[in-house]
Amino acid sequence: MMSRSRPEPPKIGATQAPDLSLADLEEVEVGGIESEFELETVRLGPAALNGLDASSGRFEQARLEDVNLDDSKLRGLQLVDVEAERVSAANGNWGGALLRRVVFKQARLTGLELGEAKIEEAHFKGCKLDYANFRHSTIEFATFEDCVLDNADFQAARIYAARFVGCQLTATDFTKAELEHVDLRGSELALAGSLLALRGATVDSLQLLDLARPIAHELGITVEEA
Repeated sequence: MMSRSRPEPPKIGATQAPDLSLADLEEVEVGGIESEFELETVRLGPAALNGLDASSGRFEQARLEDVNLDDSKLRGLQLVDVEAERVSAANGNWGGALLRRVVFKQARLTGLELGEAKIEEAHFKGCKLDYANFRHSTIEFATFEDCVLDNADFQAARIYAARFVGCQLTATDFTKAELEHVDLRGSELALAGSLLALRGATVDSLQLLDLARPIAHELGITVEEA
C-alpha cells in the first residue's frame, strides 16, 4: 500500500513585494485628496491628512512617506501595491480595509482600527501597533518584524502563514483566533486572554517555558512542588 505524502507547508510570511516602480510615480498634492478618492501610480508626502474622513478611498501602486493620517476615518480603505514609510495613523478607523502587497516601515499605527480587514502579503517592519484592533480580520502571508504589538487585539481573527519576529506581544489577545502555520519564535510573549488559541502556532523552547504555567492554569492543572 502506497503511503500518501504529506503536503508541503506553505512559505511563512510575506512572500511577494509590492508591484511598484518608483520611477513611474507621479507626485500628488494634498489638495487632490477628496472624500472619495482613487489614486494610482502616485507618490504622496510629506503630507498632513490627519482627521481625513473619506467614504471610499484607494491607493494602488503608491508610495506614502511622512504622511499623517492620525484619527482618519477610512473604513473600507484599499491599499494595493503600496509602500508606506513613517506614516502615522494613530487612532484611525480603517475597519474592513483591504491591504494587499503592502509594506509599512517605521509606521505609528497605535490604536488603529483594522477590524474585519483583509490583510494579504503585508510586511510591517519597526512599526508601533500597540492597541491596534485586528478583531475578525483575515491575515494571510504577513510578516510582523520588530514591531510593538502590546495590547493588540487579534480576537477571532484568522491568521495563516504569518510570522512575528522580534516583536513585543505583551497583553496581546488571540482569544478565539484561528492560527495555522503561524511562527512566533523570537518574539516576547506575555499574552492576555485564552492561550488555547495558540494551537497552530510555532514557539521556541524558551517561550514554551514562559507559557507553560498560564496554559496549565487555563486547563485547570495545579502545579505544585512535591
